[in-house]
Amino acid sequence: MPIVKKPSVIVKESGYCGGCGHGIIQRLIAECIEELGLADKTINVVDIACCFWSLDALNFDGIAGPHGRCAAVATAIKKVRPDSNVFIHAGDGASYGIGLLETTYAALRDVSITMIVVNNGIFGMTGGQLCPATTMIGQRTTSSQSGREKELHGIPTDFLKDIAGYNIQYAARGALYNVKEINKTKSYIKKGFDYQQNNMGFSLIDILSPCPTNWGVTAMEAEEKIEHEISQFFKPGVYKDRGENV
Repeated sequence: MPIVKKPSVIVKESGYCGGCGHGIIQRLIAECIEELGLADKTINVVDIACCFWSLDALNFDGIAGPHGRCAAVATAIKKVRPDSNVFIHAGDGASYGIGLLETTYAALRDVSITMIVVNNGIFGMTGGQLCPATTMIGQRTTSSQSGREKELHGIPTDFLKDIAGYNIQYAARGALYNVKEINKTKSYIKKGFDYQQNNMGFSLIDILSPCPTNWGVTAMEAEEKIEHEISQFFKPGVYKDRGENV
């Protein structure tokens, strides 16, 4: 039997809630970077939200930008340190809500950074408010307590699909509801880092992630919700891959 060890770049426990997908994503990021030998050149850009915990947990240089402005901060770092491995770990509220403009322009510029978006359908750290991009119709949040209504709140939008239509390098969506999907998600993250090392362009990896605390369900119920409901609208898979031909 192979011995499975914690990646050495994880140096501290995180403060994520039980059943949260952020910890799994953090582990996948650490495994990919360690396997690719990129730890010494990696810079972690996080949002002022749940992903902030990774600054303490991961032994990388890191910075937390203003809420929603991760893509702009990462773009600036990549411009002044082009040989660095720059990645973003941010939520869907930051990336597709308050920070949609910054995410869009990083994609339009095709900046060689790896953007990892934790898509859990809400603003997590601030109490579980509705995210205009990803909260499902009927989903209850602290700012839509009777459930999201089309007439009042608009409808969710698949911005990964939209951004994949730009001239970017790579766009994929993973999910965390079982081991098979988690392994697929890791392969997407790894490819995003690999393309960055070859200066191929912008990579966006969206990950359907559970948030039992703000959803008000158990961890198992959260995984089932992703598999049977959320992934039917936000479909996992590769949306754009230019490969080696740019």
